[in-house]
Amino acid sequence: MKYFRSLFFFSIILTIFITSCSKGNSDKIERMLSEKKYFEVINILENKSKKTGIDYYNLAQAYKDLRKLSVADSLYLLALEKDPSLRGKVLQSYSNIAMTDFMKGYTANSIKYWLKIIEMNPNYDINIGFYHLGKYFYDGGDFQKAKSMLNNSLNIPLTSFEKINVYKMIIEIYKSEEKFDTALIFANRASDEFSKEGSAGDVDFKVIAGELKFYIAKDKYDKKNYDDALNLFLDFINNPIPQSLLDDAHLYVGNIYFELNDFEKAIFHYNKVKEYSDVKVYGSSDNLDEANKKLKEILRRNMQ
Repeated sequence: MKYFRSLFFFSIILTIFITSCSKGNSDKIERMLSEKKYFEVINILENKSKKTGIDYYNLAQAYKDLRKLSVADSLYLLALEKDPSLRGKVLQSYSNIAMTDFMKGYTANSIKYWLKIIEMNPNYDINIGFYHLGKYFYDGGDFQKAKSMLNNSLNIPLTSFEKINVYKMIIEIYKSEEKFDTALIFANRASDEFSKEGSAGDVDFKVIAGELKFYIAKDKYDKKNYDDALNLFLDFINNPIPQSLLDDAHLYVGNIYFELNDFEKAIFHYNKVKEYSDVKVYGSSDNLDEANKKLKEILRRNMQ
């Protein structure tokens, strides 16, 4: 019994000693890395017979700082296999690579590492990476992933050029989903933020917001929700931005009154279509043709 007790205490002391030595070696390696003694670190660790997760991680760090990134990547993976608790350290290393390359103008490589980070942890804060990944996914047609990244990018400091791009992309994504109400929220936000003339460059968010209001009204019209559609179209007519849709708005209002058999009001709006439908400006006579057909139909009915 006394023998086993002595053996037990000896094993504890041995474990503490080994752990202490391992910690001391790890601290020594980290100090050498901070002193940029990368080749010495590589020599020590590559010749070590049994490597721990932190050994592979430190090897990766040495190769990373030597810009041998493909080698570093494989070593980071080995580190995670050996010790999953190193995940946070690996994420931070990837983040450092991404930001370093971004500052150097290597945006494509930054995107590569931001993608690695998001794959490992979708909630990781990649700062400016949200903008560049959002644009990357948007340009690739993956609007779902782009939407998440771009929405996050609105919470970080961006240049005016970048922020305008973000608003444009988000609005287009929601338009593609036919979520015009949501798109309008972002268009109004952008319009308020860049209200100063010329501050949004060649983008007029007031025009975009006006177009979205028109789309919302037309969606109501297509669904035969005439009451809401009428109010929205009349509101648009009172503040016609853009004016290029004014003849369309009068046509839809005329059609609603036509369906409601309020021919007097329908005639007024169809005549407005004729007034605004300048073929040379709008390049199409479809609205004018439809208004004339409806006016003839009203005349026919009144003669019966």
